[in-house]
Amino acid sequence: MIKSSILIFTIVVLSISPFSKKLQAQKGKQTYTTSSKKARKAFDGAITFFQSKHYADAQDYLNKALKYDSNFVEVYILQGQIWQEQHDTYKAISCYKKAAEVNPDFYPKVFYMLATMEQKQGYYADALEHYKMYAQRLDADPSLRRSIERGVDMCQFAVNQMANPVPFDPQNLGNNVNTENDEYINTISVDDKMLILTQRHKASSQNYDSDDGYTEDFLYSRKSKNGLWSPLYSLRGFNTNGNEGAMSVSPDGRFRVFTACHRRDGFGSCDLYYSYKRGNKWSMPSNMGAGVNTRWWETNSTISSDGKTIYFVSNRKGGYGKSDIWKISLQADGTWANPENLGPEINTPGSEMTPFIHPDGKTLYFASNGHIGMGGYDLFVSSKDHKERWGHPVNLGYPINTLDNEMGIVLNAKGDLAYISADRKEGFGGFDVYSFELYEQVRPTAVTYMRGIVRDAETKKPLKASFQLVNLENQQQILQSKSDDEKGDFLVVIPVDAVLLLTVECEGYLFYSERFNVKSGDYTNLKPFLKNVDLNPIKAGQSIVLKNIYFASRSYNLEDESLVELNKLYELLEKNKSLSIQISGHTDNIGDDNENLILSRNRAKAVMEYLLSKGIEKSRLSYKGYGERKPIADNNTDEGRAKNRRTEIMVVGI
Repeated sequence: MIKSSILIFTIVVLSISPFSKKLQAQKGKQTYTTSSKKARKAFDGAITFFQSKHYADAQDYLNKALKYDSNFVEVYILQGQIWQEQHDTYKAISCYKKAAEVNPDFYPKVFYMLATMEQKQGYYADALEHYKMYAQRLDADPSLRRSIERGVDMCQFAVNQMANPVPFDPQNLGNNVNTENDEYINTISVDDKMLILTQRHKASSQNYDSDDGYTEDFLYSRKSKNGLWSPLYSLRGFNTNGNEGAMSVSPDGRFRVFTACHRRDGFGSCDLYYSYKRGNKWSMPSNMGAGVNTRWWETNSTISSDGKTIYFVSNRKGGYGKSDIWKISLQADGTWANPENLGPEINTPGSEMTPFIHPDGKTLYFASNGHIGMGGYDLFVSSKDHKERWGHPVNLGYPINTLDNEMGIVLNAKGDLAYISADRKEGFGGFDVYSFELYEQVRPTAVTYMRGIVRDAETKKPLKASFQLVNLENQQQILQSKSDDEKGDFLVVIPVDAVLLLTVECEGYLFYSERFNVKSGDYTNLKPFLKNVDLNPIKAGQSIVLKNIYFASRSYNLEDESLVELNKLYELLEKNKSLSIQISGHTDNIGDDNENLILSRNRAKAVMEYLLSKGIEKSRLSYKGYGERKPIADNNTDEGRAKNRRTEIMVVGI
């Protein structure tokens, strides 16, 4: 069973219409199915004790009634309801089955009551049969039609899922991470080396504000080189004497959002709070403010790879169900736009919880009890198309999903390794964190990352720089970020199977650019890019290679993929009005020397003419072709010749 938690709000199961109303109408009358006066008298006594919730006494009288008439069907139904109210589903099922066997026509709704109980226990085939048996009866309650149809759909789905299980082999992360307490997985870093979890543990009366004797805090663990997780450490600066949980972290590791409840600066029961990292220090957590937070509860945030979108859960008005997934987007002025509901493709009349947006930016995992599943909360995945529309959610399948509540999943950057929290017999106690290999059909698009430090090329001083990642195939920006204010370090997520351009800019420096075309292929071949980015200060004689200027073979016609970098060069000249440059063209040694010289000159001229067309004064621009005369690599290899075919700029004046 799921325990009460910030991460997982209490699940309320709605009971069926009580049979006792019918019994009260019959009490003391000759309308019972038995002709035995002694049986009726004993049964009337049982009703009295049942209504006062003296269940043991009621059962004694019911057993007496059965001694007088073993086919007294009302007895079995009332026994079933007593066991149901005492949460003994197995005994309730047994009683309802007996009632249906003894007299199926007396109270046809017993088939519905039986089906709901069987479905809860995972007896899907039996439940399916009994849902259908009730639906086929003329006196079936029409108000239950939708519930019956949903029960039939869910049981049919579950029967099919159990006949076709998906691969699932969960591995406990070990006793350094998992304890006798409940551990709920929150987030895993892009490099798969740090996990943050929420632990629910007994509260100290001296240090914690707790109503039920338990509290929740953030802890973290780091993975060593040999793949072992370290003991848990408290996440300093984020734990208080109250409850906090459900933390998400941006892929670059410098922005955190979490849930805290009943704080003095809160707007409702539970609010979203955030913190930024600068250097080695995290800012004091702040409430995300009105609009994001309401008098209702907000929780379960997840941050997109560019840090510009936060998905979260709220039960505020205006949604489609009991709790929905919403999103907020970062605006140009640094404020968050009004929340948007993800719509009916994702949200249902039920509850959607624990969203996780993969670093690929388009694959969303979440828990729902509204979509068709195994019962309770199941895990689902949905992907955005090129028009930013969410696809119909796909159930992750059995045995990842079961008749119990599956309430959260996070994935690594490659998308092949998933983490969940589960209460399993072989665990260390309560909910433990497990990892497992996610089968390929429900994986996101794999991503890798580039990590390093932005520095002054001459002094090696760390710099605060801006990053932009653009898909060259459609000229769309997919990421914008910054390096750390003090340390200059950065982490940029790199999607695979796309031609990408990464540019790095800093005021007073020439920009840096890098082209990526990472193929997913075998997931095990994806490796991060670890490098420092050295920016050259703008001064006379300084030069850079424009790595993303492209021409057709033996031509000086600029290709469309060059536009992003050409516009970066234009922006550099616009920001630095006194800057003048020389553009130089270079070729490899294939072909005639004189033809290469002419080709290189024309290519350099083409770049200059583009800048002139954008409004840059001609006096600030010059061009020159060098042909094959200034190689920077070996012309005897394909790789070397590719490097020699280049366009450079050199600062002439500033």
